[in-house]
Amino acid sequence: MNRTLNSRRAPDPKTSEPRDRARRWLLLAQGGYYLLTGLWPLVHLSSFAQIVALRINPFQAQSYGAVLIVIGACLIEAARRGPPDAFATLLGAAVAAAIAVVDLVWLPRLGVTSGLWFDLLVEVAFAVALILFYPRVQARQKRSSSRRQRL
Repeated sequence: MNRTLNSRRAPDPKTSEPRDRARRWLLLAQGGYYLLTGLWPLVHLSSFAQIVALRINPFQAQSYGAVLIVIGACLIEAARRGPPDAFATLLGAAVAAAIAVVDLVWLPRLGVTSGLWFDLLVEVAFAVALILFYPRVQARQKRSSSRRQRL
């Protein structure tokens, strides 16, 4: 089957499952948060440095911002195309968990008292919510149906 990038249409909110809608909104929110967070050091590095309240390396801050923009755009596109699949949900949860772990390890060591603690809470919330809405049943059904087809 030939597929193009725009081959999937946006889902009808009335016919989507509640868990699919929740996962979709979570990924849209997370993608938007990452886009804004990623753009910040690229657009206005000095205000980013003031909020972070640490001496920052411009290269690292802007590289991190660029990576967040790419991840955010991918999450938004996955949510826009329809009910997010297991991969998009796993990507969102894994990225949020990874950022949360780094925040949890380094914020106390650095003695940070700024808005970075807020970021830790946001990342934990995204990771937990996406894990709760992970499409486990669908993934098992697909595996079992593919096994049956091989037999």
